[in-house]
Amino acid sequence: MNTDFHKTIETIPVPENLVSAAITRGISDAAPRKRRTNRRHWLIMGAAAAVLLAGTAVIAPVSIQAGGIIPAFTQLLDKEMAKTHYFDDTMDAILGDLADTDNYHKLSVPAQEVGGIKVQPIGTITTAGVAAVIVDYTGPGIQPDHLRQQMVKVQQTNGQAIMDTNFNFGKIALGHYRQVIAFYTIGPDSEAVTGIKLQLTDINGVHQTVDFGDIPLQQPPMKDVPIQQTISAAVPFGGKVTGHLVNAKTTATSMVINYTTAFTMADGMTKKQISDYQQAAWISEAKLVDAAGKEVGMLQLASGGQFLNTKTTGKQVTTQFSSTFAKIYTTGAATKHKLTTAPAGTQVKFVLEIRGKSGHERQTVGSFTVPLKSLLEK
Repeated sequence: MNTDFHKTIETIPVPENLVSAAITRGISDAAPRKRRTNRRHWLIMGAAAAVLLAGTAVIAPVSIQAGGIIPAFTQLLDKEMAKTHYFDDTMDAILGDLADTDNYHKLSVPAQEVGGIKVQPIGTITTAGVAAVIVDYTGPGIQPDHLRQQMVKVQQTNGQAIMDTNFNFGKIALGHYRQVIAFYTIGPDSEAVTGIKLQLTDINGVHQTVDFGDIPLQQPPMKDVPIQQTISAAVPFGGKVTGHLVNAKTTATSMVINYTTAFTMADGMTKKQISDYQQAAWISEAKLVDAAGKEVGMLQLASGGQFLNTKTTGKQVTTQFSSTFAKIYTTGAATKHKLTTAPAGTQVKFVLEIRGKSGHERQTVGSFTVPLKSLLEK
């Protein structure tokens, strides 16, 4: 984590005409990092509310913490009324300033009334592998403590359920709260994720489910980068595992890396060993190397090792995965730079890992080397 991040954000000026209203106070839940062992991938998920102190012209960028997004504002208090100090701004780097309503794709979804308040999705933000939906709550009876306890269910309209979502609220004005729900989309083709189904339950303390039906997601143009590289490594059980880097889907702020692993089920392999090789693989690390072979930084990870699907033909098992990265690289003490500023001739080494001999270990299969230039915008 960049411990100096929250010391500098309060000095970032933002024109007041970009801010829809002053958010006077926000409350966040900073959930611990979750390891989804049943799905064999780690996700950093969440959502955030932007915070603007009334009477000032300074706004803090929104940040995502491992396990949940929090506004990156040192004055912001969590639910125990204690300051939050742990920041991870990957989602902030990808989605940008959530206080700027000009960034939203506007929605025309009718408001629904629950317990005397109106609930209405007003916009979405999308990029490669990432999406957010913004929901407004208006009415005199809003209870912030109850809002924080509501349940959120998101499903892509292609049938894929989003298991990892988190959210937060910001107070816009008296009787007006805004919620941002952010999540990593699932699937090898981000452009194919054209909508979600949204359900909210226990709104403002009322035990009721509100279904907003299909909400469209307007995906930005994406660059499709075919890569087609293969590496293999011997493994403790079953001979070898072969990794294949298929392609990348990129936008100006993020990229989705699609890859597969394959192995042949050998005699004597246990069901657990087969399951480990079938469902678990990660590209969670990407090193930037200059033309002289010197490491110059690390690509900023958003989510690594997202399991997509698996196929068995005879004894051959092939599984598809994806990882999402921000178009940011870090150097030294987590200093961040745009990828466009990397030295000419820089290459990216995407490191592929699989389950090791024990459940707590990972084995490196090898790395795929891709010219950075090919991953940048045209």
